This record gives sequence, structure tokens and C-alpha cells, in this order.
Amino acid sequence: MTTQPRPRPPACRRDRDHRTTVLAALLLAASAAAVAYVLLGVHDNPVQPAEAPPQAVRD
Repeated sequence: MTTQPRPRPPACRRDRDHRTTVLAALLLAASAAAVAYVLLGVHDNPVQPAEAPPQAVRD
């Protein structure tokens, strides 16, 4: 058994891994929020019914 400490990966490698993890967590949170928004129906009827049918339908 040696008394030498284990070598650590270079700092730039750790920073890139951390940034990737943070980006993945943000994307996961954004997609979960979008799914919850759609499933819970938070929106206030964004599609309004037409007053009159289009011209092609009336002919």
C-alpha cells in the first residue's frame, strides 16, 4: 500500500462534466414543467372558436 495520493483528473475535465450535468438537470426540469403545464391544463383556452366558418366551407 502506497502513501501516494490518487491522481485526480484535470480540472478542465471536471468543469465540463459539471456543466453537462447542470445542463441535463435544467433540460429535465424544463421538460417536466412543460408536461405538467399540458397535463394540468393551466392555459386559458388559447384557441378561440371562429365567429363564422371560412369562405371555402360556405360555398
